[in-house]
Amino acid sequence: MGSIDGTKAQRARALLPVRFGRLALAAACAASSVPARATEGGGNSYPIGVDNLYSGLMLPEGANWLLFYQHYDAGSFKDNTGHDNPKLASFHLRLDALAPRLSYVWPDVRLFGANLETRVVVPVVSANLAMSVARQVPLPPLAKGGNKTGLADMTLAPVVLGWHGGAFHQMAGVEFHLKTGAYDVHDPVNIGRNYYQIAPSYAFTWFPTRNVDISAKLRYGFNTRNEATRYQSGNEATIEFSAGYRVTPRLTLGLNGYYYVQTTDDTQNGARVNGNGNRGRVTALGPDICFQLTDKVSFSLKGQFEFGARNRPEGNRIWAMGRISF
Repeated sequence: MGSIDGTKAQRARALLPVRFGRLALAAACAASSVPARATEGGGNSYPIGVDNLYSGLMLPEGANWLLFYQHYDAGSFKDNTGHDNPKLASFHLRLDALAPRLSYVWPDVRLFGANLETRVVVPVVSANLAMSVARQVPLPPLAKGGNKTGLADMTLAPVVLGWHGGAFHQMAGVEFHLKTGAYDVHDPVNIGRNYYQIAPSYAFTWFPTRNVDISAKLRYGFNTRNEATRYQSGNEATIEFSAGYRVTPRLTLGLNGYYYVQTTDDTQNGARVNGNGNRGRVTALGPDICFQLTDKVSFSLKGQFEFGARNRPEGNRIWAMGRISF
């Protein structure tokens, strides 16, 4: 096993892409005529797939300004068996999000031997949903959908701990997703979830050789109830991962992905939704590229192609991310 020296660790930190971005993937479809989906509206407080590059490596001490863009496009909605939901005659979801994140790693502060970071994310999301609900012949499909743009649910992580040790780096913390996004129970599309989520997480980054990095993040989200609909979305587990090879001192190519699974049932008014709890899951894989312009500026681009979805949309994501450290 090789170890990474101080210079390499510093360069690895500089290559860090935008991490822990929190976009509200809210594509909440209207009304009881729309088939039920994993978690309310089939979305998540946490933008799965955002945090898999160098996820265990904390940013440099001081202020770090991060900005990232996400595009998500899904042309199908899968049912409990993984097939296109027969209750939908058509489905197309497009989400575009821009999210700045301010991260501050407190200089010379240690807790349990770890560096201490505080972060906040303020995402702006544009959601566009075009769908139609299948009805019995001779009735035509019933059009549902709409679009909305605005502030989504903010995220606050007051305390994140980071341990650095040679070739192995770790991070642990708790994120709070707040009800700041616009929500109207009568609207076909919402960019806010109208409930809170508390999510502990653990991540690591390992450098088995000087040019190879392996990272993973484990996260578990506890959802509160949406009081407007009395809908309790099930709790959610996410594993995000990546492996990269440093082609040059400033360029890294790799593979990234995630596995998302809902671990408890959705309930509404105390009853399991749709009779089976609507537990969702999905897997994604794709390429990524990271470029370090200077020790304080880095960029990354990654794609994620979903498969194996259950009770949720299945589509593709593109991320463009940048970081400036001060």
